Amino acid sequence: MIKRITAIFLAAVMLSAVSCDKKEEEKPAVDSPAVTTETDTTETTETTPEAAETAVIGTETETSAVTTSIFTEDFTFPENDPEFEEQLDNEVINAAQALFETACETEWIFTVGSPYELDTSEYVTNDYGWQYYLITDEEIDSFEDVLEDYYEVFSPDYKNTLDELYREQDGKVYCLNGARGSNIFYEGTEVTLITGRDDGEIRFNVVSTYSGGGEDNTPYTEENEFIIRRNDDGAWRIAKFKLPY
Repeated sequence: MIKRITAIFLAAVMLSAVSCDKKEEEKPAVDSPAVTTETDTTETTETTPEAAETAVIGTETETSAVTTSIFTEDFTFPENDPEFEEQLDNEVINAAQALFETACETEWIFTVGSPYELDTSEYVTNDYGWQYYLITDEEIDSFEDVLEDYYEVFSPDYKNTLDELYREQDGKVYCLNGARGSNIFYEGTEVTLITGRDDGEIRFNVVSTYSGGGEDNTPYTEENEFIIRRNDDGAWRIAKFKLPY
């Protein structure tokens, strides 16, 4: 149960570098046709990456929930600081680095695993037979509840794929809990510089490093844009992001 999350960006826990266990199966693409309810009497084992088990977004009381902390050694990401945009570049970049790592962990747990407890004996399926397992969290009664949790890190402006991964039916919500492996060549991502600041928005350049997989399987780097945006309530959330692994 990770609803009604409070003080999400004020926890005093240091973030380490992102690390995720790899999965062997590839998650297939999922359309969004109508679903049908079935009951499976075969017990299955739920697998989630280690990073998902310790990742970000949660409550202070649930041991099964994930917990968010936006904290670096010298700088805490501001929740309601109107002067944040005027901070020195290195301070803003430090905070953005921590937020980027949180974004990675959040996106992984919501799109590859599940941030909620699941009953794998009850599920719904789409036309391709993919199984969406019942979320047993008593406070998750609708897809909007899932979005509410997700938006504790991401901005509502961020384009996500959650509608492909979660199904709502008869007052219950189901999760695909798909499995795929992360990029085995991924080494890390660094927020390198601020590319622009506007009222309520800061844009960054991020560089991801890979030990192989390039031309002739050589190491390579990839640059992407990372954007954070201030909500109406003063909270900073992620508006543009790409999971690097």
